[in-house]
Amino acid sequence: MSGPLDFGPLLVLEPEERARLAAASTSVRFSAGATIVREGESADAAYALTSGRVRVAAGPNGRTLRTLAAPVLVGEMAILSGQPRNASVTAIVSCRALRIPAVALRAAISASAAFASTLDAFALVRHGTHFLGRSSPFADLPSGAIDELAAKLEPVRFAEGDELLRESEEGDDTYLIRTGEVEIVRGGSGGRVLNTLGSGAFVGDVGALTGAIRTATVRAKTPVEAFRLLGSDVRPVVAKHRHLVHRLEAAMQGRHAPRRSGTPTIAPAPDDPTATILGDSATGAYLRLTREALAIYRDLDGERTLRDLAFRHFERTGALDPQAVFATVATLQSAGLASAPRIVAEDANSRFARVTDLVIAPRLEMHDADRLATHLFRFLGFAFTPGGVAAAVGFGIVGLGALASVFREASPNDFGLGGILVAFAGLLVAGIGHEAAHALATKAGGRRVGRAGLGLLWFTPVIYVDTSDAWLIDRRRRALVNAAGPLFNFGLAGLLGLVAAWTDGPLQLIAIWLAVANLASVVFNFSPLLEFDGYYVLEDLANVNALRHKALRFVFTDLLEHPRRPRSRLEAGFVAYAAAALAYVIGVTALVLVGVPSLVDGVLADRVDASLRDLLGILVALALAAFNLGPFVSEILAARADGAP
Repeated sequence: MSGPLDFGPLLVLEPEERARLAAASTSVRFSAGATIVREGESADAAYALTSGRVRVAAGPNGRTLRTLAAPVLVGEMAILSGQPRNASVTAIVSCRALRIPAVALRAAISASAAFASTLDAFALVRHGTHFLGRSSPFADLPSGAIDELAAKLEPVRFAEGDELLRESEEGDDTYLIRTGEVEIVRGGSGGRVLNTLGSGAFVGDVGALTGAIRTATVRAKTPVEAFRLLGSDVRPVVAKHRHLVHRLEAAMQGRHAPRRSGTPTIAPAPDDPTATILGDSATGAYLRLTREALAIYRDLDGERTLRDLAFRHFERTGALDPQAVFATVATLQSAGLASAPRIVAEDANSRFARVTDLVIAPRLEMHDADRLATHLFRFLGFAFTPGGVAAAVGFGIVGLGALASVFREASPNDFGLGGILVAFAGLLVAGIGHEAAHALATKAGGRRVGRAGLGLLWFTPVIYVDTSDAWLIDRRRRALVNAAGPLFNFGLAGLLGLVAAWTDGPLQLIAIWLAVANLASVVFNFSPLLEFDGYYVLEDLANVNALRHKALRFVFTDLLEHPRRPRSRLEAGFVAYAAAALAYVIGVTALVLVGVPSLVDGVLADRVDASLRDLLGILVALALAAFNLGPFVSEILAARADGAP
C-alpha cells in the first residue's frame, strides 16, 4: 500500500527513509482560500499535498504562476536555498497535507546523496518555472510550454565585468537575468553604454532568434545570476505560440538600432517641394516623406536606438514627440527600407498557409517586367498620346451607341451559362490589357515597371503590375497613368459594341457579353468613390493624399461630434466626397438587391426549379450587398476611431 510521501522526488528515498520522514511530519488541513506558505517569509517547513489543489502566486499583484494538484511537494525551494520564500501557495479547495519540518527534510537530504541530487534538480526546474512565469517575456505562455522551457534552463553565474555576449560574434546563447544588472555596450569593451538591464531581462534574443550577428556586447555590471537558454530551444516554442513573436519582437525593437536597408533612391516629390519620394525599384517600395521623416530616415545608421532617434529628433526640431519618431521608423521597417528584428520561426500553420496559398491563390510572376514593357511601348507608344486617348474615347462612345441598339433585343436567358464562361475568359484578357495599359502609360512618363503577374484568388482571375515608380511623375501625368486601364476597357467595350452591331448569332452574343463585362470594369474601376483607378485619379487631380479616409474622418468624426459649416474649399470637398460615397454605396446596394435576383432568374431559367432560382437570387444578392456595404461601414468605424484630420 502506498504511503503519503510515495510520489515525485520523494520516491528516490528508501521506504524506511520515507517512513521516518512521514513520522517526523504532521497531518494538517487547509480550507479553501487559506495560505499554506507566504512569499517573503523564512522557511520552517515544506508541505506534501495529499489531496486538493493550490495556486502558486508571486509579486505585489499576486500574479498566478501556476496551479498544482495533489500529490505535490511545495515550500521546499526556500529550505534548499536558505532564502525567503519567493512565492505564496494558497488552497483553491479544501486540502490535506503533511507538514515536513525543515530540519527533518534537511536530515533526509544529508542521509541520501541521490535524494539531494534529485531534489536539487527538481527545485531548479521549479525555480525556473516560477521565474519564467513571473518576470520574463514568456510569462503568458501555457504552463506546459513554460515547463518545457524550464527543463532546458541552465543556471550560470558571472562576476562583475564578465562578458555574457560579445559584439560581432555569432551565437545561439540567450540569457534570462535572475539577479544583478548587465550593461549593453556597443563599440567594444570601452564603447558606449546603450542601456542597463536587471532581473527579468532577456538578452541575446536578437541574435539567437533572428540569426543576426550580435550588434552589442552584454557585460555584467554587478555579479549576475542567470539562466542560459539556447535559441534552438526557444525557437520551437515560438513556433507553437505565434502570439509570443509580437511580444519578443516588441522587446527587441526597444533595443534595436535600425539601419537603412536596400538601395533606395531619394528624389524630390514632383508636386510638392517640401516632400521627398523614397523608392526602391528592386522591391517596389515607395514612400512619400516629409522633411522631418527624411531626416529620421537618414539618422538610421545602425548605431542609434529608438530612444536615441527620439532625442536626435528633439535636438533637431525642439519637439519631443517620440511616438511620431517610432511611427516613422515602423513605416520604414514595414516597407523594407529599414532593418527590423524579425524572429525566424516557422510552424505547421505557416507551412499550411503556404500550401493553401498555392491552392487558392496560384500565380505566375515576372519579377522585372520593365524590359517587356519597354519593348511593347516601342510598338504601342502611339496609343499613349493625346491622339490615342481621343481614339479610345471615340471608339467607346460610338461603340456604346451601337451596343445599345442590339442590347435591347438580348436577355440574360440568351446569354446562358456558356456566355458567362466566355465573359469570364474575356475578362481575363481585358484584365491583362488593363494592366498593360497602366504599365505602358508608366513608360510614357519615363519611369520603369516592376513586377507583373497573373494568378487566381479564390478561383477568380487576378492580374497585377507594379507601377510604383510612377510616384516620381508629376501628379497630372500620374493621373493619366491611373486612368489608362479604364480608358483601355472603355475603348475595347466600344470596339466590341461595333462587332455586336455588325454580326448576329452566337458571335453577337459573345461580343455583347464581353462589351458589357468591359463596361462593368470601367464603372467599377473608374468610380472615384471606390479605392480603385478613378479614386487615385481624383487624388492626383485634387492633390490630396488619403482623400477617402480624410473625408470620412472629417464628416463622421468631426462634424458628427461638433456640427459646423465647412471652413474651406477642402472641407467642403470632404463633405461632398463623403456624401457622394454614401449615396453611391446605397445606390449600388439597392441596384444589387433589385437586379441580381432577376439576372440569376434569367441565367438559370429552364435549368433550375423556379423556387430554387428565387432562393439563389436572394442569397447572391444579399452576399453582394454585404460585400458592398461591409467595407464602407468598416471604413466609417475606423475613421471614427481615428483622431482629428
